[in-house]
Amino acid sequence: MSNRGSHFLEGLMLGGLLGAAIGILFAPSAGEKLRIKIRGILKEMDLEEILNQFGEAFDEGLQETERVQNEIKEE
Repeated sequence: MSNRGSHFLEGLMLGGLLGAAIGILFAPSAGEKLRIKIRGILKEMDLEEILNQFGEAFDEGLQETERVQNEIKEE
């Protein structure tokens, strides 16, 4: 039951955050300044570099998983 309750709270929190984000992004004129600020931040973050780093980390994790799996098979 506690695991089920935990998932409910996680879903509730995620839904609240998504709702707030969508509300801000689609707000009429007051949200325009915020949307411009968000666009600027995203441009500064260099999304391509972030995706490359994520891809490298994913590949490393996959290699480590395969290594551990092979160790388990050998035992």
